[in-house]
Amino acid sequence: MGRPRADDYGEKQQLILDQAAVLFADKGFAGTSMATIAQFCHTSKALIYHYYTSKEALLFDMLQSHVQLLLKTANEVLQKDTEPEIRLRALLRSFMEIYVSSHAKHVVLLNDLHWLPSDQQSLIRDTERGVIKIFRDLVAEIRPDLNEPTRTGLAMSLLGSINWTYIWFDKNGTLSPQHFADLAASLFFSGAKSITDFR
Repeated sequence: MGRPRADDYGEKQQLILDQAAVLFADKGFAGTSMATIAQFCHTSKALIYHYYTSKEALLFDMLQSHVQLLLKTANEVLQKDTEPEIRLRALLRSFMEIYVSSHAKHVVLLNDLHWLPSDQQSLIRDTERGVIKIFRDLVAEIRPDLNEPTRTGLAMSLLGSINWTYIWFDKNGTLSPQHFADLAASLFFSGAKSITDFR
């Protein structure tokens, strides 16, 4: 019979994920050892291995949980009974909040996914494609007259405007995540009104 999990198992596992994300974002996945993670978490390397059999297993859990949160959030916004413009603004606000609160994990997703085995990369990219589809579906509701390549371009441009904010956005600055999300939405709506199909 297996040893029962401690009541705080999930809490400790989340702490390891959060702390490892900070290290990966700062030093890179290749530049961070399990021993360094253990030291940063003020625990033993043996305890880290109790939760994760390898550094790759830790990275996969970190990234998979992050993209699943994005997809879950996007689905929740999509299902609201409001105008597509309102849902898109809400989606941008929700994503900016996640990007700021999970800054390190987002950095790792953009920079270190390639360290995972190809099958695990595919699982994460499949989830990312689900997120992209939701953006594309909202754009399609807003501009149903445009062809699919043009709508895809608009959706990817909008996603790009928030995905790379980790490079410059200061969560302690005067511009809040919500204000920037609204700014990105306003720029999108202003531009989307004048877009015609590219052939």
